Amino acid sequence: MEKLSGQIIALTKNIHFSPPDGENYGMAQFMAGKRDPFHFTGGIGISWWYRQNTFKILENVSFIIKKEIEEFSECDHETIQNIISITLQEICVDSRVFNGDDVCFGRKQNLFSCMQGANVSENARIIIDEIFLRIKNEIKKWCVIYTAPRIEGKSFTIESEGLHIVNKNDNEYWQYLLSKGYAMNDWNPITGNFNHGSSCAFSQYNYDYLFISESEGTSLGSKFASSLKFRKLFSVIFAVVNSKNSSHQHKVIADPYSMSLQFPHRDSERTSSNMSEIGELLPYYSHENILSDSEVSTIQNWYIQESAMDIEQRNRIGKCAHFINKGMNSNDIEAYIHLFVALDALYGKQHLVERSITEGVSGLPQTQLWSEKISWLFDLRNELVHGGSRYIKEWPKYMRYYKHFASEPTDDIKELSFQALLHAPANI
Repeated sequence: MEKLSGQIIALTKNIHFSPPDGENYGMAQFMAGKRDPFHFTGGIGISWWYRQNTFKILENVSFIIKKEIEEFSECDHETIQNIISITLQEICVDSRVFNGDDVCFGRKQNLFSCMQGANVSENARIIIDEIFLRIKNEIKKWCVIYTAPRIEGKSFTIESEGLHIVNKNDNEYWQYLLSKGYAMNDWNPITGNFNHGSSCAFSQYNYDYLFISESEGTSLGSKFASSLKFRKLFSVIFAVVNSKNSSHQHKVIADPYSMSLQFPHRDSERTSSNMSEIGELLPYYSHENILSDSEVSTIQNWYIQESAMDIEQRNRIGKCAHFINKGMNSNDIEAYIHLFVALDALYGKQHLVERSITEGVSGLPQTQLWSEKISWLFDLRNELVHGGSRYIKEWPKYMRYYKHFASEPTDDIKELSFQALLHAPANI
């Protein structure tokens, strides 16, 4: 908390009542004091000028809050920074902390100079308490929904992640989700339309599965946290699918789906849904991927094993899955590098990257000669990262690799990363 207090004090020193001399600056105009969003309460209009360093300090405060306060970990930086600014604009005329006349009439150089009393740390604590209270008021339970084409199967859940993979025709599971209290009664999961007749992006989508994440945080923070869970899920799903049949994983030209629907819990003050971009999380494949009962069971068991691991191991696995998904959604050099970063995230050790990845790969089933291939694949990685080749087939060893292993390095790095993720709960 001492670090946070220091940053709050530094922030007040960088908020001025006149333009700072000799440098670029930002500016804000507002009505000082607490405001009622539903009524015009009047007040005194104030102008503040921000020094160049002000925005950096604002970011620092946000990072400290999100990193060190566990209950705010699912909040987003944009909302936190906005709350900090609003809180200072409201509390600047609070007699517990500032001399309101000095602030309103710009009698001093900066906001810090207007503080009451000599106990600066106590003033910072009051400001921090007000910021925390505002952030808590922004934290709500959310249900974030994403969908993707050409993947289907029965409904199932991943309890450790708060994920529900729901067949859109499974009314029993949908009723179960409604019973959890999310304000989505007016949306039809089969058609993608709202019951009062209006459509949304889902209305034009062709889909069978709904991928649903329960989360708690700010609106933007919950959507971002859900996107990370979805990326991990898709990596695990296709690691399982790939282990049975990799021949169908070819992408088509059609754009992947990128929209999400976000419903608040009925306990929150708001009841309206949000539709917004969440990102292209799963490619548009050329063939249907139908998850069998055994594949669903394998996916669920993978998550059960992973949830029992320690936090450091889970972090490694989560980042590995994230970069695999980035590779799935990329092409050529970008895809190859993302997939190699996934191996580094899972096995890599500082200053021993190649050795540690080689050792990790040696623990995988060797049906594909991974222990022999990895040195070649690492050489290609270096060639691409350091600009030796502009595309994969320009790699000097490409034809030697192809003739020796009768396979493409791009296919091999994808299959290797999938196998590494699939065996990660038992192999790191």
